[in-house]
Amino acid sequence: MWSYDTRAYSQAELLTALHRWLTTETKYADPASVDAVVPSPVLWKEMAANDQFATAKVNEGHFPNSFTQALQANPGTITQAYVYAVTVSGKQSIAWKGSSAGGAENRVTTLAVQCRPSHPCALAGVMPSVAP
Repeated sequence: MWSYDTRAYSQAELLTALHRWLTTETKYADPASVDAVVPSPVLWKEMAANDQFATAKVNEGHFPNSFTQALQANPGTITQAYVYAVTVSGKQSIAWKGSSAGGAENRVTTLAVQCRPSHPCALAGVMPSVAP
């Protein structure tokens, strides 16, 4: 979610790649939430004009307290969708043409991840706010 390279692919290609991470269960997949974190085509074009790219390093991931408390209160509910909230923190490093130093920003986001037994985990969506 935090890595991209406007020199290597288009905004549409990035969206297509990110959508491949989504669960195939359309009832639980939220592609619009993924689309919302990707720069618009107009902004992408401006970023591409400057050869902008970003790399990311994840420092930590955890279940938010609110999710853990809800799960403890009703543990059986997870067995319907197997969708977990995971808050991830890290650092995004951004570089562009003409900037040898670039810049870096701390990032935190909460993802909805579906992990059904005996299946690979898949992204369900990006939460609209960060859950501590």
